[in-house]
Amino acid sequence: MLAFAALQAVEQALPKYRSSALRQLGRTEAAEAEARRAYKTEQGRRWFKHNPNGADAVAAATKAADTARKRTAQYLMATRLEQLREQAAVRTESAAVALWTDRLSELAARP
Repeated sequence: MLAFAALQAVEQALPKYRSSALRQLGRTEAAEAEARRAYKTEQGRRWFKHNPNGADAVAAATKAADTARKRTAQYLMATRLEQLREQAAVRTESAAVALWTDRLSELAARP
């Protein structure tokens, strides 16, 4: 029962933590640089070339920058989660390889 309650609590907290992590990753230098590139690219489009600072151009550029920032944050999160999964797999493999006789002698040698 306690394990189920803990699982439910984690599942309820997950969207909050995910959105918080994405917001933080969206403020990184990589995400900001990507947003600036998208903003300038959108303002440089053919239909905004004559008035790149007009309301339509700024709105489209802002939307493109926000989209680029979100995508970069999602990419950074996916990359970091993959790194963590690989590290966990390595730890699991190294823990499984260690023989108990070796571990017991190491533990017995501790003060």
